[in-house]
Amino acid sequence: MNCVKISVILPSLNEVECIEGTLQSIARQSMDRRDYEIIVVDGGSTDGTVEKAGQWADLVVSQRHQGIGGARRDGADVASGEMLAFTDADTSVCPRWLEAIEKNLGKYDASTGPVVYADPSIRSELLSRWRDLYRLLSALNFYYMLGSNMAVRSDVYRSIGGHSEISLLDDYDLSVKLRQARASCCYDEKQAVMTSSRRAGRMLAYTLTVAYGHYHYRITSDHQKLLEYPRPEEMTVGRLIDQKGKSKELIEGLESLRDSVSSTLRKMVH
Repeated sequence: MNCVKISVILPSLNEVECIEGTLQSIARQSMDRRDYEIIVVDGGSTDGTVEKAGQWADLVVSQRHQGIGGARRDGADVASGEMLAFTDADTSVCPRWLEAIEKNLGKYDASTGPVVYADPSIRSELLSRWRDLYRLLSALNFYYMLGSNMAVRSDVYRSIGGHSEISLLDDYDLSVKLRQARASCCYDEKQAVMTSSRRAGRMLAYTLTVAYGHYHYRITSDHQKLLEYPRPEEMTVGRLIDQKGKSKELIEGLESLRDSVSSTLRKMVH
C-alpha cells in the first residue's frame, strides 16, 4: 500500500449496527480520499461486522494483540500513514476531522478534541462534564487522549511504544506515555467526534469501572485486571463486585481517583 498522510484506525467487535455509520463519516471527509487510509482491526466478530467494514475500509485485519489497546496497536503496525488517527466503531467524526488533525500534527506530536454524546440525556451530560475536567490537566502539560478521538504522529507513537495490551484505560496509558516523553500535545475544538451514549446508560457502574481501572493501573499495576471487565452495556455494580472480588478494591479505587484529582487541583491552585 502506498504511503498516505493519515491512517485512521478503529477496533471492532460485533459492531455491525454502528460501524457503517462510523466508516461513512470517515470516508466522506473534506480531505482528499487518496490522502488517507481506513484500517479496521476486528477482534473476532460473528455478526457481520467484518463484511460490513470491508465495504468501506481499505484494510480489515484480525486482532493479534490483547485488549482494545492491542487492537489499536495492531492497526498501527500495518499503517502506512505519517500520522495515526484513532477512533471507535460507535463514533462518527465531523467532516473536517482529518483536516483538523493534519493541521494539529503539523505543529504538535499529538492532538485530541471534543467527544460529544449522541442522544443527549442527563446522564450523558454528567459524563461529559466529568470528562471536561480532564482538560484542566493540560495546565500541567497532561492531555487525556480519549480513545474515540486521538491522533499521534507515527514516529512519536512508535518511539513511546504505542498502545499497551490492555482494554480499560488504554487511552489514559498512552496519554501517560506521551507525558513522560514530553511530547507536545493540543486540544482542538475543531477535531470533534460524536459517540454512542451507551456508556452513560449505567452511570454508577461506569464510574466504579473507571475507579477500578485506576486502582489496578496506579496501585497494583496488575494489567491483567485491565483486560477483564464487562462491556458498558453489561455493567452492573453487582456484577463488578462479584466478578472483581472484594468491594474494598472498588472503594480504594474511588479513593485513589479522588486523591489523584485533588492533588492535581492543589498543584494548579498553588
